[in-house]
Amino acid sequence: MGKGISENIQEFTTATQSFIESSINYHKLDLYKKVMSGVISSSHKLLLGFFLLISILFLSLAASVYIGDLLDNAALGYLIVGLFYFLLVILVALFMKPVIEKSLLRKTSQQFFNSNEDIKIDKYESLQ
Repeated sequence: MGKGISENIQEFTTATQSFIESSINYHKLDLYKKVMSGVISSSHKLLLGFFLLISILFLSLAASVYIGDLLDNAALGYLIVGLFYFLLVILVALFMKPVIEKSLLRKTSQQFFNSNEDIKIDKYESLQ
């Protein structure tokens, strides 16, 4: 006749354990993908930032020398460029925090929560 209750319970337990193990493996893989995506993005931005800072350093030195030559005083050229950067730091500290925070939250949340675009369920796409 049919299977006994104990056999059905055993099959249900086995299927449940298999589902839980598959679910755990999926979430581990998804977490790994998201973490690696963040690490790759961060390292790329750090590398770009490094080269940008080196460029700004050389441009600042050139501007300092040029201003010093115009004013016939090298120290004054360096002082003017230094004061420019000091003023820039103050302005960024006062006004840019909300803008930077909003931009970073938006970009990281898009990267973290909307990264399932490559997951497709072909079985159910034909039903729509």
